[in-house]
Amino acid sequence: MKIPEFSVNRRVTTAMLAMILVVLGFIAFTSLGLDFFPDIDFPTVSVVTTYSGASSEDIENTITRPLEQIINTISRVKEVNSMTIEGASVIMVEFEWGTNLDFAAQDIRDQVGLYRNFIPEEASDPLVVKFNLGEFPIIFGGITADRPTLELKKIIEDEVAPRLERIEGVAAAQVFSMDTREILVAVDKVALESLSISMDQILMALGMENLNLPAGRITERHSEYLLRTVGEFQSLDDIRNTIIGSTQTGQLVYLTDVAEVRDTLKDTRLISRTQGEKGVFYFISKRSGANTVTTAQAVNRELDRIKATLPSDIKFFPFMDQAEMIQRVIRRTGNNALVGGILAIFFIFVFLRDWRPTLTIALAIPLSVITTFIAFYLAGYTINLLTLGGLALGIGMLVDNAVVVIENVFRHMEEGKKREEAAKKGASEVGMAITASTLTTIAVFFPMIFAQGITGRLTRGLALAIAFSLLASLFVALTIVPMVASVLFKANSQQGSGEKSKRRVQFEKVRNSYRRSLHWTLKHRALVLGGILGLLALSFAIVPFLGTEFMPAMDREMIILKVKMPVGTSLEETNRVVTMVEKLMAQEPEVVNVSVQVGSQAEENPADMAGGMSTTGSHEGLLWVGLVPLRERELSDVEVMEKIRRKLPKLKDVKFESLDIGQAMMGGATAPVEIKIFGEEIDTLKEIGDAIVERIRDVEGLRDVTHSLAEGKPEYHITIEREKASRMGLKVSQIGNAIQAATLGKVATRFREGNEEVDIRVRFQEKFRDSLEDIRNIPIMTPFNTMVTLGEVATITRGEGPIRINRENQARVITVTGNIAGRDLGSVVRDIQGRIAGVERGLPAGYFTEFGGQFEQMQEAFVIIAGAFALATLLVYMIMASQFESFRHPFVIMFTIPLAIVGVILALLVSGRPVSLPVLIGFIMLGGIAVNNGIVMVDYINQLKRRGVDKKEAILQASAVRLRPVLITAFTTILGMMPMALSVSEGAEMRAPMAITVVGGLVATTFLTLFVIPIIYSLFDKVKFKEKAA
Repeated sequence: MKIPEFSVNRRVTTAMLAMILVVLGFIAFTSLGLDFFPDIDFPTVSVVTTYSGASSEDIENTITRPLEQIINTISRVKEVNSMTIEGASVIMVEFEWGTNLDFAAQDIRDQVGLYRNFIPEEASDPLVVKFNLGEFPIIFGGITADRPTLELKKIIEDEVAPRLERIEGVAAAQVFSMDTREILVAVDKVALESLSISMDQILMALGMENLNLPAGRITERHSEYLLRTVGEFQSLDDIRNTIIGSTQTGQLVYLTDVAEVRDTLKDTRLISRTQGEKGVFYFISKRSGANTVTTAQAVNRELDRIKATLPSDIKFFPFMDQAEMIQRVIRRTGNNALVGGILAIFFIFVFLRDWRPTLTIALAIPLSVITTFIAFYLAGYTINLLTLGGLALGIGMLVDNAVVVIENVFRHMEEGKKREEAAKKGASEVGMAITASTLTTIAVFFPMIFAQGITGRLTRGLALAIAFSLLASLFVALTIVPMVASVLFKANSQQGSGEKSKRRVQFEKVRNSYRRSLHWTLKHRALVLGGILGLLALSFAIVPFLGTEFMPAMDREMIILKVKMPVGTSLEETNRVVTMVEKLMAQEPEVVNVSVQVGSQAEENPADMAGGMSTTGSHEGLLWVGLVPLRERELSDVEVMEKIRRKLPKLKDVKFESLDIGQAMMGGATAPVEIKIFGEEIDTLKEIGDAIVERIRDVEGLRDVTHSLAEGKPEYHITIEREKASRMGLKVSQIGNAIQAATLGKVATRFREGNEEVDIRVRFQEKFRDSLEDIRNIPIMTPFNTMVTLGEVATITRGEGPIRINRENQARVITVTGNIAGRDLGSVVRDIQGRIAGVERGLPAGYFTEFGGQFEQMQEAFVIIAGAFALATLLVYMIMASQFESFRHPFVIMFTIPLAIVGVILALLVSGRPVSLPVLIGFIMLGGIAVNNGIVMVDYINQLKRRGVDKKEAILQASAVRLRPVLITAFTTILGMMPMALSVSEGAEMRAPMAITVVGGLVATTFLTLFVIPIIYSLFDKVKFKEKAA
């Protein structure tokens, strides 16, 4: 190897190179963004359309189905799901990963725009929303004040939001309020009938009178003037004095003759509160690529300045601040890495008892880490939970290459070589071995880097962090380490003190004991291998008892509880129950604030329907409960939720359901357990859903079991008698419009006041639309200028319609959902599959079931990881085969991988961790780490054999000589990961399973490798020897 010789011969150049890396690394570090998760563009676009007052079945037929059909024609569409509820249609379009979402969203807008004229005119224009993890609010909270909500909202919009949006990195500062200003034209039905005026006349008059129109231009005395017809309403009196018709005697009829005009609030079906008070909500989102922490800190500083200028009654209640969470997680992860590094270095010092080699090895950690920051910057990565987790996981491995080099340099100096020669020869001798071991570790991450789907996006940053840092550590081990060793180390003649001689004698005893044990195992190979195979079989037998889950639940400072009343419950009754729960939660010591939303969000904030964290009717309420930081409470968020659940009142027909904000941040509120039932008839689907719910309700660990068609919404069906209507010259659309105008009201035009535009809504006064009899008496003007009532042309019957209709790939589907508690996901699903087998066998033709939710995600992820592991194993084999120029020797080393399973399973069993995505990622990591010691050992056996050493003696001698670096590298890696494996701080739920997996596997494979590799090598070499002898 020429590199170590260059570094020793050109010490100043090498030192300057190290300084350049430090400076560039520091610059890169200060330029890196801080985030909780990597910036993930989920390939999902939602199309949200509202149609106020329409039933879910009507919206499905007139909006959802047609839009699904045209969306399915767009290229790279993978799956189309939809949810249709009363008043809104939400279509979720999933594209193939790698699709340019900007172009995809524009394609959807173009296609939907072409079809706009074919959906009901009263429906809103379809809103196309992209989902990006980076667009999730970095700060959101509530604001209360002792003043009307509209006044508060205007203050925040005028005085707060503009200042926040001027901050670098802020994309938008949004203010959301349940109260919306509206000009209401409340029509007196009796006056309307007495004057023979129709609602259509009022709507048309208001629309045609409220106009400013261009009229051209004229030139007068060398000046050109524009002509404008000014007719827009300037005041409420202008609206009241609008002429809407005339009587038979020619007397003009003004709007004020038949209606009251009021500046009021729009009727809302949503109630919201913060800390028990009515107010507004604020959401701060950052620009793509902006640093979350610095942006949020700048926002908080500006908010502090703004608060000093606002009236004293205005109070801010932050619910979530990503900057605080990120800083805590990053700080704890960094502390874990620091403690791990200190433990690894301390172990090396205890083992070597010499500060010089310890310091030399210790340099590998900061130099490798800071060099990795350069790679992060060039690759466009941020410091987040996964990239920093990758660095923390690899902290113990960063010294492995340096340990092998230093140990070999040490050995050459003990043999009497000068320090320069020992540094060159020691580093060069193991250069190929540590290069191969580094490449095998990196190779296992290559499949994860190129994996598709959410699994690939989540593992990519972690994999690249470890790969970058290991490449940096290899560079440091082959350049900086031999250079420093050639300067710091003392020659053998200078360091032959009694203390050092005593240490050598002590370790020599250990080495001799190992050599004798190895000699015995080589004589009893069948017995030893049989015992190990038995241990491996026992480990596999334990696997079913471990359980499985997709991702560990992360402790968050917010819990979300949905309250479900029977469908049809009034908004006021639901609010009464939610208020009772709200007060109960506010009393808990772990709770800092409670925000409440009751009613349907479909019309007030339709974009929220796409995220899953929403309410769908007056019978539902949502409570957002903020908790104190984890370090300030003894209970986890799950335990706090369980404590609250036990205190919740036992109310008849009231259900409580926990939601996971983490799933919302990761692309949707998917339930852990989800059984999808496909078919066409709503009634049949409901029967099947009811049967499945009944069968699985008491499965251990399953709770909040329900299905999306659990109850129907009570309705009155108005059936038009077409013959009667036709004789009167009426069409169904005319009758429907008359009903809608009378009850729900129609927006005739908009009233402009300054920069504000306010809807002018026309509808009957409440006393003329609050009973079924009033509905029958709605007047309808015929083309013959005669009035008839609705009861004359239609019949009204009571019925029931689905409150929510789900569709998947243009087929109706209902979902049976459930949460889990106290048990792993895999075990719960296994029990469910057994319970519903009978129901599935009896399904009618055209009906079938599938598992979805987190279980489906888990299965997909496990398949991806299994493929990644197979490819990683192949890459590791190929690298080792190239290193040894042998097809057989890599097989010897790869026997260490199954041996690691023994330790992994035992570690998971002891720690109570189920098999999850982080565990499988840890096992893939282990596949690259476990072979490293075997590579160093087999490489040295081959070197001794090439020098003419007897085969048996080469195995014994190489194993004994490599004992010290094997133990040092193994224990530095283990100790480096121990703080992470034992961590219980924020973010530990993701990191700890990976660390436990690697630590458990490495402990087992280290001790087993010391004996199994020599045994397997002797068996392979014996076969080869016999072939030669023949």
